[in-house]
This record gives sequence, C-alpha cells and structure tokens, in this order.
Amino acid sequence: MKNCLIIINRAAGGSKRISFEQVEKCLGEEYVYVRRSLPDDSDPDPRGYDAVAVCGGDGTLSSVLAKIYDKATDVWYFPVGTLNDKAKAERYEEAKTVCPSCGGAKAGKQIIVGKYESISGAATDLASAYSEDCAQADCAEVKSRERANGRAHSENSLFTYVLATGAFTPIGYTSKPETKKKLGVFAYIGHVFKEYRVHRIKADIDCGTKRFEGEFNLIMFVKSPRCFGFPFNKAYDAESESGHLVAIRSPKHGGALGLIEMFFPFFRVFFLGLKKEREGKIIFQKICAASVTHHNDVNYCRDGELEILPAGTHEIKFVRSQCNFSVIEKF
Repeated sequence: MKNCLIIINRAAGGSKRISFEQVEKCLGEEYVYVRRSLPDDSDPDPRGYDAVAVCGGDGTLSSVLAKIYDKATDVWYFPVGTLNDKAKAERYEEAKTVCPSCGGAKAGKQIIVGKYESISGAATDLASAYSEDCAQADCAEVKSRERANGRAHSENSLFTYVLATGAFTPIGYTSKPETKKKLGVFAYIGHVFKEYRVHRIKADIDCGTKRFEGEFNLIMFVKSPRCFGFPFNKAYDAESESGHLVAIRSPKHGGALGLIEMFFPFFRVFFLGLKKEREGKIIFQKICAASVTHHNDVNYCRDGELEILPAGTHEIKFVRSQCNFSVIEKF
C-alpha cells in the first residue's frame, strides 16, 4: 500500500475544523497513514512518501512543497488557515475537489510555483544573472544564515503564490495564531492601521528586458489572481509558467501628506485591479524570471510567513511543480 503523511498545523486559524480521522476517512483506505502535528512535532519531512496531506494555511503548504515540489508526490491540501488565498486561487482553475471517498475527486494537477535563490551576496552586474547557463539550470543552493530572531534565508526557497515586502505585507506574519483562531480574518484589522505607513525600500529590479530602480513602497512577486484577500490580478493565467511583478514607488513626501499620496496607488491596485502592463508610479509586469537587488537585509512575506532576504541579488522565477496537487475544501 502507499504511504501518506498527514500534517496538521494546530497554529492555523481554522485548524479546529479538522482532525486526523477526518483526513483518513476522506482519502480512504488506499494509504497507510503517518500522523504529525505542528508545532508539537518538529518539522516533519515529507520526502519519501507517496502522498502528503497538508492541513493548514498557505505558509504550511509552501513549507511542505519546498521539499517535494520536484517529486511526483500526491499533495492533498486541506485549507484550514485564515485567508487561504492559494486554495481560493484554485477556484479560478476549477481544480477544487471534495473527498475522494465521496466520489468527487479530480486528478491532481502540476501547479506553477515561485522560487527565489541568492545569486550574489552583494550588488552585482545583473546582466550576468541572465546568462544562457543560468536560464537553463537552477542556481546554487542558498546557504542558511542565522538571524537574531531565529529565522534564516531558506534553502530551496519556494512560494506558492506570493513573495512581497513593503506596506501591509507584515500583516500575514505579525498576527498571533491565538488571535486568528478566535477572530479569523478580523484578526488582521488592527494590523492594517499599524502597517499603513510609507516604506522606502531601495531596490533594483531587473525583469530581463526592463529594469526598475529607486525606492518602493511595495514590491510583490505573485502567482495568483488574488492576494491578502483582494482578487486584483485580472491578468492571471494559471497554466502559464510566468507570474507578475507588482511594485508601487514610494511617495515623494513623508508624514501625513505621504500617507495621502500612497492611498491612491494602493486603491488603484487592490480595489480596481490590474490587467494591462504598466510602468511609472505603479509597475505591473508579466515575468518568467526576474532579479531583485537589496543593499540591506529585507523582511519579506512568503505566503504569510516571515522570510528574510539578505543583502545581495536574488533571482525569482516561476517553475512547474511535479507534484499532483489537489485542494479539498469539503471534508
């Protein structure tokens, strides 16, 4: 029989809605099951299993896929996080399933995910990052670096739908799990007002044919029609091995005037949405690969989790996962 690892993240906002017994009943008698619970069990390794059932939010999913995205593993995603943007994105792809034991399962699909890797420890000539060799092969693995807060830049770094920094982006990882369990999406409201501030993130973003430099209030690499609960990306193409760069330049002024200035581009992006490519105050570009250079360590939001990109140049690209991926929302 096949082996299936079940991972339930008890810190996820909606984890009370699911149990090991429910997952096993849902997936049926095809598997021999191994149960692991987070955060009680330390970082269970999904490699070597025929299937993995991920019960948690988007951050839990991306941490699992980072280890097995290049393997033909059946991945069953039970979205019991707070926002579950990746699961909601799958609705656009008509890949949502119900329990296999209920006769409603569909074949898993190979989804597109994002990868980011360090290609330089300092500012460098970005043109060299786009050599033919680098375009055809993965860059070297990033070595782990210890951080004062216990986080490091990950090896095999991967995101399922978003890697972002700037205004509002810390909301995903600053909200306490206990609060999210009690209040759900309302747990983010207090953090919205706290994070409504001007950012001046110095960056050099190279999209291959276009290059953007300066100070940014938001930098987002996204493979999803939605992010942070807003269905803003009207140019989303699930099957294309590409994603999008969304960037908003910092306002000219600081203080109250700067807060007023930043309102309009954020409203334009997240409430009105984007479809055509743009340059200027708002940047919206379709990308297969890009690089971003920072001269300081920068905190990013990776699928709702904190990720520190150290100073230097990082390549971001979109690749097709080899996993057979299915979302199960009815269990």
